[in-house]
Amino acid sequence: MENKLKEFLLRILEDLLEEELLKFKFQLTNVALAEGYNQMPRGTVEQASRVKLADLLIQYYGNEYSKVVTQEVLKAINQRNLAERFFPPMEKRGKTEDRFENCIAFTNLHGNAEIHERQVRFLQEISSVIVILLSTSDFDKMNSSLLFEFWSSSKPLICLFENAENIMDENSANKVRIGIKNLNKIELADKITATLTTLLKKSGSPYSLSSWANVAKNNKFIIDEDQRNCQEAKNKADILMDILRKVKLSEIKEKLLPLQGGLWHDWCKKDKELYQLREKRNKSIEEYKNEIEKEKQKICCEQYHKVINLNDLMKSLLESLQSHPETHTELYFLQWLSMLIDQLTTRELEKLHQRHSFLLAQVRTEKQKQSKRDSLRRWETELEAVSKEISDSTLGIEYLLREVGQIYEALEEASSQTNTLFLSLPQMAADLMISGTPIELMGGDESYVPLKWVAAVFDKISEKLRDKRVFVLSVLGLQSSGKSTLLNAMFGLQFNFSAGRCTRGAYMQLLKVEEMLREQLGFDFLLVVDTEGLRASELINKEQNEENELATFVIGLGNLTLINIFGKDLSEIQDILQIAIHAFLRMKQLSISPRCLFVHQNIEEIIDTNESMEKKKWLQERLDEMTLAAAKHEQCSDVSHFSDVIKFDVKTHIHYFTNLWEGSPPMAPPNPCYSHSVQDLKSKILKHAKEESSGYIFKISELKVRIQDLWKALVNENFIFRFKNTREVVAMNKLEIMYNGWAWKLRSHVLDLQNQLTNQIQHGEVEKIKRSLIDSQVVKTHEAIKQELEKYFQEDRDRDILAQWKGRFDDDLKNLKEELIVQTMKKCEDLISGKQIRDLLKEQKVIIEQKLLEEIRERAGKELHDKELRDLFNKIWSENISNLLSPTRPSAEGPNVDIELENILLEHFKQHPNIVNQIRYRDMKKTFSINYSKHVITSQKFQVYGPSVEEFEKDIINKTTAQIMKQVKEIIHIREQQNEGYSSSYFHEILKVIHTEADAASQGVGFILTNRYKLELALELFQEAANSFKKMCIAFNKANNPVLYLDSKREEFFTNFKLSYENRQNIG
Repeated sequence: MENKLKEFLLRILEDLLEEELLKFKFQLTNVALAEGYNQMPRGTVEQASRVKLADLLIQYYGNEYSKVVTQEVLKAINQRNLAERFFPPMEKRGKTEDRFENCIAFTNLHGNAEIHERQVRFLQEISSVIVILLSTSDFDKMNSSLLFEFWSSSKPLICLFENAENIMDENSANKVRIGIKNLNKIELADKITATLTTLLKKSGSPYSLSSWANVAKNNKFIIDEDQRNCQEAKNKADILMDILRKVKLSEIKEKLLPLQGGLWHDWCKKDKELYQLREKRNKSIEEYKNEIEKEKQKICCEQYHKVINLNDLMKSLLESLQSHPETHTELYFLQWLSMLIDQLTTRELEKLHQRHSFLLAQVRTEKQKQSKRDSLRRWETELEAVSKEISDSTLGIEYLLREVGQIYEALEEASSQTNTLFLSLPQMAADLMISGTPIELMGGDESYVPLKWVAAVFDKISEKLRDKRVFVLSVLGLQSSGKSTLLNAMFGLQFNFSAGRCTRGAYMQLLKVEEMLREQLGFDFLLVVDTEGLRASELINKEQNEENELATFVIGLGNLTLINIFGKDLSEIQDILQIAIHAFLRMKQLSISPRCLFVHQNIEEIIDTNESMEKKKWLQERLDEMTLAAAKHEQCSDVSHFSDVIKFDVKTHIHYFTNLWEGSPPMAPPNPCYSHSVQDLKSKILKHAKEESSGYIFKISELKVRIQDLWKALVNENFIFRFKNTREVVAMNKLEIMYNGWAWKLRSHVLDLQNQLTNQIQHGEVEKIKRSLIDSQVVKTHEAIKQELEKYFQEDRDRDILAQWKGRFDDDLKNLKEELIVQTMKKCEDLISGKQIRDLLKEQKVIIEQKLLEEIRERAGKELHDKELRDLFNKIWSENISNLLSPTRPSAEGPNVDIELENILLEHFKQHPNIVNQIRYRDMKKTFSINYSKHVITSQKFQVYGPSVEEFEKDIINKTTAQIMKQVKEIIHIREQQNEGYSSSYFHEILKVIHTEADAASQGVGFILTNRYKLELALELFQEAANSFKKMCIAFNKANNPVLYLDSKREEFFTNFKLSYENRQNIG
């Protein structure tokens, strides 16, 4: 049947033109789906062929609902004729497999109707049709008051007699008797369905829940909303809603929740930059870090001023949360507030999302045409504006609680520990969390963890619960893969699960373990961490590095992580897992050892057959393959399997779920197999948790520290999160190696050119340097390198991946050329200026000496003290030397060698973990010595020999190291002798020597010198070279800067003048 359906869907897709297929794919990821079904990932759909798209439709939506979705999408893209050709109209509402055309709510009375009079009367009033099941004895009581009342009512009635058959129906149009004896289930269902369908058409309008509540009140039922606690909570929620309604929806966050807006965004950006130093430029690490800390402090001051002038909304919220801690009123309040905010925002957001979908389609259509018209720019501008409005208009209680956290952060930064509000906020959040309310762990808008706030909340939880043990269960999956629905079904949680309303970031919910299970499981609480859907289609501005950080964070935090996959496709989640593995390998100091379970939803349970074992084996091989690739790149020799990084057993850690619905919504009932799968998975999770407890389970206070350490390690990671997968990482590494070679080729050419020009200047062959002269000497080499770069991007096997970086490397090469030309011009101008001032001084020397002698003769009979001699000399010196200096004097400041050293190392070794601190504390490192366990890897089987490295290999390594050091010293000596001053290219020359010699040593032998070896050796050699380069800078400036040169000669002239004065009797 599936093959026939696939052929059917394929025929439809083949009837679409290419442009129509693009529209179909776009609309497919935006079409409204029945509850329980999930959107396909946009990236998967966009790349799918027609055949693959047909497979995806069946995989995601099943045999029947896939046809419904296809029909709806065709209509949405104005392909109604095609839709009607393949899907002839049979009915306007329900589907052919549905029993009813509209949704129906069935209410059931538990127990005997005769003894539950109020409940029966309630059901009688709210029902459109009443169905009564009667035994034979009940049939004899047909004239009883209750049955007579039903029969006399105007409401349609169906009486089912279980011990009778072939009962004749009454002539009444809305009263039916059916004997069900000897009817099988199908016959019974068909008969009841037909009768209900007929009677429903004759019934009145359907009832609303609010009208049911009024009927319930009349029957003396207890209504939640009428309870004092609930009423009080509703009144408080209404106060907040009155404040919210006075402000335009898209302006609420800016005006009423200001702490989590631009100020928090800027603070997060500065805080991450404090660790990553991407914009350091011409400042030292310490200077730049101090500057960032001051900027962060300034932002905190602005936040603090907003806190001390708290607006009415936050005042009312805090008052409501503080007035009833740990009571149902508090929870009722949050529930009311959540419902009312949804009512406030839903309609407006629906309109905005529709507009966003339309604009996105227009932009993609224009881009497909490769349009450069103004219309594309207009569409893009409006799309950006609508995206911002959607973000501004998305509101929920999570944003209000986030503002509470920001109030605490601002007060904490201002050291307001005595502030009563400051002291109460963490306790308030801890009470909510203990009562089961989800609390934000990582904010989705900024993808940042507010560490001070989270730590304070955990401190209060630990204080209240006496630092109990907690097992952390994390969940990770693509958007709309059903992960939040799974958690809600498994543990009765309250995480958002609507695709259009998903909250970004990560949320945690605390669950208390029953006392009888605590000893058995080995922990007291379960902390469930749910995350936003990865690769979310509507989050078009979501940064790739933010998703990778989120995934790594929750996997690293969890004792166990559920990796939720909709269907069989692993491609998207596999990419994310690869980057997480890279990150864990780079964060060895944390000793992270997570465990994971794979959950495949919308797949029938696979019985253990040879075929299923082959599939599991294939999955294991894929995971091991990607782990080995990551380990090789990170040079981690002890890792070769996925389970070496993330504990995983292919035999027991894979679970399959059937679809949530049995049939096609909206009429489909829940699939009982889904519930069974959930319970089975829950049992497996608890089993794994029990196994984990035999190792180590964090206490609440220790979990707080783990969150802090893990997050700090993540923000310190400056490299790996920007990539999609290992293949991209390897491609970039190879590209940078090639680019560094080309860049050195250009640098080396310019250094030779500089040496040539220096000789010409010193010999008086050149008196003026024109930019065009240097350009003409550099352009040929630059163009040749540019062509090599172009060829590499066109012909390399990873050219599709490399394309995203082409513009950047083109700009880097162009900027390098400009930088080298400017440096060469500057150096030549300095050399020319130096030669000119020396020549002029030679000419002036005779004149100055003559004037000094004249002054001595005139004062032959006078005794001058030292000060008078100095004043006389200064006067003559100034009168004769000032005219030598150009009005536009060159700066006496040379390049800052230490800053350039830092920048070169940061750029060249940016792939190295914790590179910032390695450079920052380079002065504190011991003298370089070879550590065979860290500096050497054997190429055979990628294992470290460590101390057991063969003696002949040690000899090669030691000789290589000595040779590198010797060459670097020779380079420094040669540069000193050239008298050309300092150039940043000299540091690059040292790097070239290190890489060339280290790589050459690894050729034809059984070991590799690691990147760590190259970095640590470079740190020492750079530091030694920097001392020489600084002296070269000083000497060059002293010789070629007119001001410095004349100042150096001034004392020489004065000394001669003083000697001449002292010997004035000998002067004729």
